[in-house]
Amino acid sequence: MHRALPGSPTARLDLHVHSDASADGQSSIAEHAHRALALGLEEVGFCEHVDLDPRDRHCDHLDLVRYSREIARVRADVPGICLRQGIEISYQSHKEDEIRTWLEIEALDYAVTSIHVIDYADGWSIVSEARMAGRYFRSHNQRQAYGPYFQELLRAAHSGLGDILSHLDLIKRHGTAYYGPFEPALYRDEICDILQAAIRQGMALEVNTSGWRQAPGEPYPAPTILAWYRQLGGERVTLGSDAHSADHLGEGVAMAQDLLRQLGFRAVVTFEERQVRWLDL
Repeated sequence: MHRALPGSPTARLDLHVHSDASADGQSSIAEHAHRALALGLEEVGFCEHVDLDPRDRHCDHLDLVRYSREIARVRADVPGICLRQGIEISYQSHKEDEIRTWLEIEALDYAVTSIHVIDYADGWSIVSEARMAGRYFRSHNQRQAYGPYFQELLRAAHSGLGDILSHLDLIKRHGTAYYGPFEPALYRDEICDILQAAIRQGMALEVNTSGWRQAPGEPYPAPTILAWYRQLGGERVTLGSDAHSADHLGEGVAMAQDLLRQLGFRAVVTFEERQVRWLDL
C-alpha cells in the first residue's frame, strides 16, 4: 500500500499523449513538450499507437526508431520537462504473442493496453471510430454491443500484458448516441471482474479525461467504476488526457485529480523503465 511521505513529488503529469508518431497524432513531440512547460506540467508520457490488425488502416504505422530518436532529441532540447516513452497497444486476445514481442522493447517506460477492435459473428468494428462504431451499434442492442467489449477487456486484464489498462469503458464514447448515457450498474459484475483481474496482475487503471470533452461528458472510466476499483482495493491509477494535439494536452487532468481525491485516492502512479513510481495527489 502506498504511504505518502513528506516532500514527496506531486502529480503534475499527463501520461496519455499522442504525437505525430501515431497515425492520428497532429502535433510533434517538441510541440507537446513546449506546451507542457507553458501549462506547468512536469511530466508528459507519450503512448504511441501500436495497431497489429492488418484490417486497420493504421496497422504497422509506428516507426519505433524514428520515435525513439525524436523523443531523445526533444529530451535534450527541452530539459525542463520529463518525457516518458510509452506505447498504446490495441489488445486482441489472438495476438498476445505479438504483444509480448512489443513489450520486450528496452526503451519503453510503460505500455498502455486498450481495446479498440471488436470481432463479432457478422464482422468486426473499431469502436473508437464513429463510422465503424455506428454500423456496429445500429446492428446490435446495448447488451449485444457492450458485452463482447467487456469480455475482451477481461481477457486483456487476465493477460497482464502492459502496465496500464486504458479508458476502461470506451465503448460508451459512441454508444451513448444509440443507447443513451452509460449505466455502469448494468455491467457491474463484468466490470468488477475486470477490475479484480487488473489488481491481481498489478496493472494500473487509467483515468482518461477525454470523455469530458466527448459525448459521454464524463471520464473513462465513469466515477462509479473508479469508486468500485477503490472498494476492491485498487490503488494504482494514472492520469491521461488522450491528447492527439498539443491543444488538448493536460485537459481535464486537474478535474481528474479532484475526483480521485474525493473518492479517497491519495496518489497516482507513473512509470520509468517499466518500474512504478508513486506521486502524491
